[in-house]
Amino acid sequence: MQDTLVALTNFGDLAVLLPLIAVTLLWLRLARLRRDALWWALTAGFCMGATAILKVAFIVCPPAEALHSPSGHTSLSTLVYGGLALLATAELKGWRRGAIIAAAVAAIGGIAISRVLLSTHSWIEVVFGLLIGSAALAVLAARSLPRPQAGLPVGTLVLVAALVMALFHGRQLHAETFFRAIGVEMQSGGFACS
Repeated sequence: MQDTLVALTNFGDLAVLLPLIAVTLLWLRLARLRRDALWWALTAGFCMGATAILKVAFIVCPPAEALHSPSGHTSLSTLVYGGLALLATAELKGWRRGAIIAAAVAAIGGIAISRVLLSTHSWIEVVFGLLIGSAALAVLAARSLPRPQAGLPVGTLVLVAALVMALFHGRQLHAETFFRAIGVEMQSGGFACS
């Protein structure tokens, strides 16, 4: 069970999600969807930035006993896998559209639940991650996606995304250590809860 949870949670690591963001941005540019590429970059930046700022703020001054670090795996997975599902289903209807959206929801939910079951985050930290990621995804969906009839087949993006996930799955970027160091430095520099 533990190995399955670790394998699932690794799909939400920055080592997988950052390359997925990059290849999606590249695909949007090559498909001549400049506006969509801009919104993809903006919402990814917002999602990562908001998560990082809240991580540092909550390390310095936790607002609740079980809230020290919003789940970055959950926030960015919500945006990335949700955004990829919107792109992949832009030209689909019926059961295929529903199946892809259900798979994305299951992946996001599985990553979120794995964070709690692996004792990496509390439920409230996962909920905060879901809120951040959902806010970014809602902006993306409202301002940009989906765009049918792109200049490049969406199947190309799906194939490259699958290859990126296979290539980078199991690798880890330890951003949490960096955020903790910033929080500790801020505390030693005089920043404290008021």
